[in-house]
Amino acid sequence: MTDTLEGPGGRAPVDADRRHVEQDRASFYLTGRRMDTRLRNVEGLGLRSAQLAPYRRLDELRYDFPLILADGDDVHATLLSLSGVVDALLETAAVDEDADRIRHHAMQLETEIRRRAEAGPARLSAAWDESVEALTEPDADGHDADGLLADSLARLTAARQVDGELVACGRQTPRQVVGHLWQLVQRQRMRQLGDRIARLREELQDILDAELANSPAGLTPERLSGTFGGVFGDELDAAALSRLLTDNRPSFTLSDSRRDRVRGLIEVLTTQRFVPSEGRAPADLYDFVYTDVSEAIGAYRDRFAETTELAKTLVIAEMEADGRYREEVHDALFEKWSVADIDADTLELFPEYLASLDAEDLSAEDSVGLLEALAAGTPIKVLVQVNDLLHGSSSLARRKGQGLSASRLASSALASGHSFVLQCGSSALFHARDRIVAGASVPGSALFVVYSGEGQWLGDLPHYLASAAATESRVFPSFAYDPSAGDTWADRFTLACNPQPDLDWPVRRVDYQDDALQAVAVDVPFTAADFWACDSRLVPHLALAGDDGEVVPFAEHLAAGTDAWADELPYLLMISADDHLHRVLVDRPLIHMTRHARDQWHRLQELGGIHNSHVVCALSVKEAEFAEERARLELAATAAAVAATDPERSATGPVPAPTASESTEGAAAAEDVDDLDEPQAHDPYLPWIETARCSTCNECTAINDRMFVYNENRQAFIADPDAGSYAELVLAAENCQVAIIHPGKPRNPAEPGLEELIKRAEPFA
Repeated sequence: MTDTLEGPGGRAPVDADRRHVEQDRASFYLTGRRMDTRLRNVEGLGLRSAQLAPYRRLDELRYDFPLILADGDDVHATLLSLSGVVDALLETAAVDEDADRIRHHAMQLETEIRRRAEAGPARLSAAWDESVEALTEPDADGHDADGLLADSLARLTAARQVDGELVACGRQTPRQVVGHLWQLVQRQRMRQLGDRIARLREELQDILDAELANSPAGLTPERLSGTFGGVFGDELDAAALSRLLTDNRPSFTLSDSRRDRVRGLIEVLTTQRFVPSEGRAPADLYDFVYTDVSEAIGAYRDRFAETTELAKTLVIAEMEADGRYREEVHDALFEKWSVADIDADTLELFPEYLASLDAEDLSAEDSVGLLEALAAGTPIKVLVQVNDLLHGSSSLARRKGQGLSASRLASSALASGHSFVLQCGSSALFHARDRIVAGASVPGSALFVVYSGEGQWLGDLPHYLASAAATESRVFPSFAYDPSAGDTWADRFTLACNPQPDLDWPVRRVDYQDDALQAVAVDVPFTAADFWACDSRLVPHLALAGDDGEVVPFAEHLAAGTDAWADELPYLLMISADDHLHRVLVDRPLIHMTRHARDQWHRLQELGGIHNSHVVCALSVKEAEFAEERARLELAATAAAVAATDPERSATGPVPAPTASESTEGAAAAEDVDDLDEPQAHDPYLPWIETARCSTCNECTAINDRMFVYNENRQAFIADPDAGSYAELVLAAENCQVAIIHPGKPRNPAEPGLEELIKRAEPFA
């Protein structure tokens, strides 16, 4: 069947079937709609990125989880990893000739404990004992007949000294981990404040007791007799002693104003509700943990007057206890006293507030109130747990009146520069533990935004793997900003916990077998689209590639930067639930989401000092200055050479263009004055880089980061010329902004297209 289309040369026959195929492909790319069934649906295949294939059985792999919320008060030593605890035990228990056997059995024990932790909350000691019992229980096969397994586990059990709550990676993990570390910091803060209040109460009471002890009321026979007790009661004439002490007592009385002031201070210290104190029931104390950010902020504001009064009381009580308070001076000062007069050390003793909430429950009003509180330095720590990343990346998933998305919330908090900000996935909580402690300890406000990996739309993808994939794909990158870490942005901001942070996307190797059962290994970037493609809600944006039409790897299509239909469909490598590899096509709306994630990542890279545009501009200026200075030195050297060979010509006018021999002499002379040149002796067959002139543009490392490597000054050199192809060398030379890469000669004579590659390499010889 044929049809005709009007073209520049008139009407020409066109295969109608082919036209429908092209229309269907274009429709899918531009809008996600299919015009017929040629592009097959992926629904029900259980797809996930091919890079996640090795982690299908996560419970059989060693990784950080489960974590252990260990018993104890040392905030820096109470968040442990099960695998780390087992490794520490092996250092002491796996010794001598039994080391390999004990290590093998320890891995079995760790796997069993990990499975029990995934099943539900448990204490390490209980899960440990149950796992040992399960592993050593005799079976029909009579395993462990020689008792070696039982011996190994007994040694490990005897060496274990750690206990605590096991925490698997699940929906509640961010609240458990952040809440645990915050509680330890809070406990230390409350203990310090409680000790100070108890000490001051005792010292102030001593002042009142001293006056009473030297007063007639304190020297009555009855009081003296009670003071000495029954031991001396029969031998002591209390009445005579009372007359003696009363007639000869020194004069020690408090003024009415000081007595009232001391009593008032004791009253405030006794009735405060911030920390436990003598005579105060725990139920009367204030609560500092909330599930609503507005309630937490409201509680702080409602208690602000009491906070101010207690802080003022602490300052005056210290002065009274030390005898430094002078009514004629300090009464007037403290009458006009405000919170601005409190020293920072006193305020840091007060308990701080923790608000823990889900990002999906955050309203627009809550977002505004939270950002205002953070900018004002309100002493509140806020954990925003993210369970759905799509609602912040697609307008279709947002609800009316919903607050800022998690990523925008963290970025907005950065703008003030006053608040501690941490963003990470739950998979990185163990590695971020010191930063969480820093955020919980820093005076003022702190924001923790953590992606839990939750979501029924992610199928059977475990929480740990989902959160790690979100970080690696730049959909939810990790970063931390600590205003107390230093004076510069470089001191305060870090992009730690992000793999390969200098690249747009981390590159991982994927191994598979092709249709001919031959092993194939390819390096594949893990993009935001690889993460989004795991979300069942985005299935309409995916299709299985057929045999019709051109397809191209997704990362290559994205790098081309075009939105127009160009007869090619980008694809991702994905595996189905039955472990078959598929090329999965992606439409333009999903490309836009991926580009948005990449743009956000670029902004974070700038903040982290990676590919910083200001640095690139400065390097460009330096490069121009370098070229100008080089030309000046070469001209001076040439003039010197001409003057040495022909004094008359150099004296009569400007120096003409040098001949070939003069250029050689000038170049030799330039070596004496130009100390910026690279050494001139290079094997013409070997590739090399003028490393000293490298501007750190990342063009070559993005092509092959095993062949092109940065030194300690972040300047590129060729680490292994056999780690890539000659085509990559030539491409890197062509892309180099300062033309310092020299490809040399091909090392593999069988490489395809060498004739063309050699011609392209000639300008860089």
